[in-house]
Amino acid sequence: RLAIEYTKGSGWYPRDILLKAMRGRLYWWTDTTGWKWYPVAAIGDISETLDVLAQTVGDVLVRAVDRWRAPPVGALDDVLTNQGPGNPPEWKPITGAAGVTQEELAGSPVVADNTASFYDFDVTGYVTIDLKIEAIIFAASDRPALRVSTDGGLTYHGAAADYRFMQFNNLAGAGGVASRMTWDDNASAGSWSGIMHFSDLRAGRCSYNGIISRGSTSAKLHSGFYRAAGPITHIRVFAWTGNNMVTGTIQLTGLVSA
Repeated sequence: RLAIEYTKGSGWYPRDILLKAMRGRLYWWTDTTGWKWYPVAAIGDISETLDVLAQTVGDVLVRAVDRWRAPPVGALDDVLTNQGPGNPPEWKPITGAAGVTQEELAGSPVVADNTASFYDFDVTGYVTIDLKIEAIIFAASDRPALRVSTDGGLTYHGAAADYRFMQFNNLAGAGGVASRMTWDDNASAGSWSGIMHFSDLRAGRCSYNGIISRGSTSAKLHSGFYRAAGPITHIRVFAWTGNNMVTGTIQLTGLVSA
């Protein structure tokens, strides 16, 4: 009876209403939030329509210059990358779209051979640096120290209060200012091993933290910062009183903005 009433004056037959109800295409409704609810059949209709443009599992559709289409297939772990106004996005490796990459610095690692008391490293362009020394032995009693340059390695800042630091061992802690980044545990020929992490190199306010050990009997935690007028361009690892480094290695790895 309802099918007859619904089709009066419409040009439809009652069977048309009955078929729509049976196939899930008779109606849709809107709830109190304004959300529209459609039957499963309608979802299937739209899905089959989109299959005209792309049928591979995982495909996406983007608005190209001429029409909607799937972008060219990318590689595993690629990300969809904006190509600028008027150009459709493309799948690109993540290093070309965002994030950072890690790499070993030029000249690293250095293997000490009793010919130098310091080594300079170009950190231009790096966001953070991890500096590691391993089994460094000096020609005579000495200690490893660090300074930074902001002028391309021409000069290294070493005023009496350039670097602020804190240091701790199993007995006590201390803090203050110094002419170098404090990274030692009293003078000794060695063997010295440790790691130091530098951050904010591009901001001109380098902060650092790490640990150093002297042989197998003593170790200290160190942290501090240096505030400069511009980005830090170079880091120098040197012997505080000028003795050559006889054996051991110095290695630097850094993160660079992609």
